[in-house]
Amino acid sequence: MNTDKTISQYENTRHKLNIFKFVAFSFFGIFVYFIPLTIFGKKTILLDHLVTAIILAMPRLGASLTLCMIVLGGFLPFYEKSWNKDISSVVMSVLKVFGIFLGIMAFFKFGPEWLMREDMLPVLFNKIAIPVAVIIPIGSLFLTFITEYGLIGFFGVIFKPVMRPIWKVPGTAAVNVVASFIGSFSIGIFITNRLFKEGKYTKKEAAIIVTSFSTVSTTFMVIIAKNLDLMSIWNTFFWTTFFTTFIVSAITARLKPLNSIEDVYTFSQKEIESKSKERLINRAINEAIKEVENNKSIWHSIASNLKDGIYMSLRFLPLILAIGVMSFFLAKMTSFFDIVAYIFYPIIYVLKIQEPWMVAKAIATAGAEVLMPSLIMTGKEMPIAARFVTGVVSISSILFFSGSIPCILSTDIDINLKDVLLILIERIVITLIIVAPVVRIIF
Repeated sequence: MNTDKTISQYENTRHKLNIFKFVAFSFFGIFVYFIPLTIFGKKTILLDHLVTAIILAMPRLGASLTLCMIVLGGFLPFYEKSWNKDISSVVMSVLKVFGIFLGIMAFFKFGPEWLMREDMLPVLFNKIAIPVAVIIPIGSLFLTFITEYGLIGFFGVIFKPVMRPIWKVPGTAAVNVVASFIGSFSIGIFITNRLFKEGKYTKKEAAIIVTSFSTVSTTFMVIIAKNLDLMSIWNTFFWTTFFTTFIVSAITARLKPLNSIEDVYTFSQKEIESKSKERLINRAINEAIKEVENNKSIWHSIASNLKDGIYMSLRFLPLILAIGVMSFFLAKMTSFFDIVAYIFYPIIYVLKIQEPWMVAKAIATAGAEVLMPSLIMTGKEMPIAARFVTGVVSISSILFFSGSIPCILSTDIDINLKDVLLILIERIVITLIIVAPVVRIIF
């Protein structure tokens, strides 16, 4: 009897300890990733404050680290002997080598005058590459508290009744949404790739999540709103963008190419969820406790996440510069995007959106850089409705070559560039159709 009592006490103590780990570690992860704090007048998450502090305190170190990762990442396909696996691998490997040369030019500040303009290579290296080079490895250190101590399982159960029928993804995708909106699209994509490799997402689910929920952060939204002089109606702009983005995502999940991707697990088979009559909150807590119990040591998890974070950065960083520079060149020095604008002009004209040609020219560049459409509109006397539509489309489109696209292509998720471009066009067109009547009501 004493033995049974001792075992019972041990199990009870262990259960309480697991609950404590779930609550304490998850709260710490939420605090780092999701709680905005105002420090020195800047309001953002703790992770972003930490990364900004590191970059400001040691600017040369941040730039040096970025260059090293670009060089190593450029040579990685050749070291792994994966550069000639297929046509796509060859193209990406060549672009990564191009990225090495661009990284060296950006670091040592030499190159053609057109390339070294402040709005070309320097902005890509300083404002995008360096922050990403720091934020993914640093963020991966804290990722353990989000992915390994029950938070994913808890949200997976809580949000399953909403996420699955509407967006065709598990409830855990809600974590990606919050991570992207409050933090960075790169964090959201990294979390998705990590969970995909753990067998928590199928090929289709992972593809839907990274192309539908990897939005730019609210910080970027503020910049876009400022560029378009929309801060006086910030709440209207934000919530219109928020709901439009996720309505579009629900639609694209049901269209090709996303609906034709295999709905199978690549890395491991997730346990089949059994139906239970337990209360939703109880099931969520039990799932969280199960994840805590299955967790290995905290140091093992941190090391594993850090390794994955660095590896993803190596694959991603050279592409940011290579693809970003080409996109910027096409947008600022050629008429390429004027030609692309003809794809969208008839739709915008039929929808009776004001200044249809200028809006078409602006949103044609959304796939190059998320800020580009708003920069094209900056300083021009445009009706507020035209500026509003441009802002919503630039955010709702999600996919852009100077950031999210190379980040997605560098993951283990099975989605190619052709599919990404098709999804981008779908998102732009559907956003226009949704936001046009909204604009007529508001303005």
